[in-house]
Amino acid sequence: MSIFHISWAIASLAIATPSLAQTTPDTIANTVLADLKAGDATNVVENILAKAPLISTGPAEKTNLINTLNTLFSSYGRVEGWELVGSRHASSRYVEHSYIVFQEKYAMSLELKFYQGKEGWNLTAFNFNDKLDKPIEAQFMEDLEKSLESLAAKN
Repeated sequence: MSIFHISWAIASLAIATPSLAQTTPDTIANTVLADLKAGDATNVVENILAKAPLISTGPAEKTNLINTLNTLFSSYGRVEGWELVGSRHASSRYVEHSYIVFQEKYAMSLELKFYQGKEGWNLTAFNFNDKLDKPIEAQFMEDLEKSLESLAAKN
């Protein structure tokens, strides 16, 4: 199976827009996931970048992202749903969410990273990948952590 991978991190120091002040990581993630389910790669990329004012892209990078998502859609089919498989909070102002996104023929992982600055929550990085080892590992570690906490509480 070939691997398609989209990863974008902060590339410039732009200032967050006030319209993002009312958002939360969950509302941003839900919008991204709903856009994926709608299946319009151009809309997905435009909306992600609108929620990520710190990510600097030019026309060539946007076209590459759109083409890669279109390849994922044509290879694996439309998005049918998703599950949150991991969430990490490095602090109250930095959050990461990991999802498995189910498509007709296969699944992909989606990682979203958020930071809460003076102007509100922003999407600072995103990663689509058809390699599912990272979300599965994250879920395993979360389950292991819960089991260890449960054992410690019993003792």
